[in-house]
Amino acid sequence: MKNKWLLLTKIQLMGLLGFNKARHSKDAKTVRRTAGTAAILLLVGVIICAYVVFFAVEFCKQGIGAHLPALLIALTSLITLVFSLIQGCSVLFAMKDYDHVMSLPVKRSDILISRLACIYLANIVFALPVVIPGTIVLFVMDGFSLSVLGITLAATLFSPLLPMAVAIALSTLLTALTARLRCKNILQIVFSILLFVGLMIASFSLSFSSSSQEAIDMNAVFSMMVGNVYLPALLVDMTLTGTVWGIFAFMGISAAAAALFVLIAALCFERVHEALSVRASGVKYSAQNVRGGSAFSALVKREFKRLFTASGYLLNALAGTLMLLIAAGALLFLDPNALFAQAEEPVPLSMFAYAGAGVAFFCIGMSNPAASALSLEGKSREQLFVLPLPAKRILLAKAVPTFVCNVPAGLLFSVVFCLKFETDALCWAITLFSVVAFSLFCALSGIFLNYKFPKYDWTNPTMVAKNSIPVMICVFVSMALGFGCIFLGVWKGFWVYLAADILCIALSVAVWVYLSRIKTLSME
Repeated sequence: MKNKWLLLTKIQLMGLLGFNKARHSKDAKTVRRTAGTAAILLLVGVIICAYVVFFAVEFCKQGIGAHLPALLIALTSLITLVFSLIQGCSVLFAMKDYDHVMSLPVKRSDILISRLACIYLANIVFALPVVIPGTIVLFVMDGFSLSVLGITLAATLFSPLLPMAVAIALSTLLTALTARLRCKNILQIVFSILLFVGLMIASFSLSFSSSSQEAIDMNAVFSMMVGNVYLPALLVDMTLTGTVWGIFAFMGISAAAAALFVLIAALCFERVHEALSVRASGVKYSAQNVRGGSAFSALVKREFKRLFTASGYLLNALAGTLMLLIAAGALLFLDPNALFAQAEEPVPLSMFAYAGAGVAFFCIGMSNPAASALSLEGKSREQLFVLPLPAKRILLAKAVPTFVCNVPAGLLFSVVFCLKFETDALCWAITLFSVVAFSLFCALSGIFLNYKFPKYDWTNPTMVAKNSIPVMICVFVSMALGFGCIFLGVWKGFWVYLAADILCIALSVAVWVYLSRIKTLSME
């Protein structure tokens, strides 16, 4: 069969998110689970479209709509670059199915192309909710243009290639260079965290500087994103302003980067895999005193060890926790009064005192390792499920890291926020209590959802930490609750958080009772 990479790509796409399994399954639970995944993905797309429409309308209002397609291409390319760096090379050089794939009668280049095609299509699916709404807004406000439509479409199709190739190449090189080091996981985690922190600091700096003005200067945003950050988008902008060859140069550079990466990776695929899978040399064994402990504490330590030895899992599972720490550090050195410097009348900071807990809700909900802890057992779950321990204790052990990581970060952010926004004693009390209550609710609800919707057939842990149903439910419910508490908290204050706390505590108790009634853990 010619073009075997097409068949490999089809197989991987059909297995993506369990859709192929649901199509051939007679189990109603599996079908409902897949339908829930599709519904959540649709909701994500709607939210992205709403943000892009708001941004594009503001862009066109300032009379620079002609540059909007180039900005959209730069934005999607940068997002592709960032998420590809965070995801690393785990998808391209997946370890779990390596032996099976390498035994197939296919070329190494076919394997690489098929996996790159899956990554590319995933990025295109994300890019479309950004490009399509923005382009529609442009045509509605500035008039339709067939040439602009063709240039935007061509640029969108080629935009993921260059950032994908660069990001995966850097991730592969970093992983290979640190593979033989005993502290390789620590180095990879530190690099990922530094990258994440740098991006968050840049985002906060842009938001803070722009929020001090009555309206965001879209010319400045365009100059920064296209002129300074992602230069290839300038070629798209050149075409839109009259230079015809710009779009062809953009397409050629993107295609050449992807082709060069496939060629180099195909020549050394097996050596790259060997470098990625190698273990550090062992150390001489020395006898030490063995400390006794309970089975529960051993399970908790096991969860923490897993969390802090996989950079992809750590960064995706604790993204919100890191954001809280960054935000707390930023608030220490920033003056919140600058946010309202352009206001006609003085705005008291205490007016926004009750927004702090809502911000913490939003970030804590993004950090829920418990939502994927059970799924990460994968094929080794048999060893865990046969332990002579109650199912409740096993599940609670998996929920502990979520609570332990979120509470200190949430309390630190709350303390700094309350100090900076001049809160009263009642606000201090309800904010700190709300953070603890919501952290407990997130930990228990995360493991509950993971118990109800497990995903054991994964090829790399990052897929579970990013794309599983429990994670998506936790993230978007927390986003909705966080935004609601921010706006309603500014309006009604104390009573909004009292109602939210009562709800969180009631649901936590309900989940606790449900977990207590579980006799055994299912293997399915």
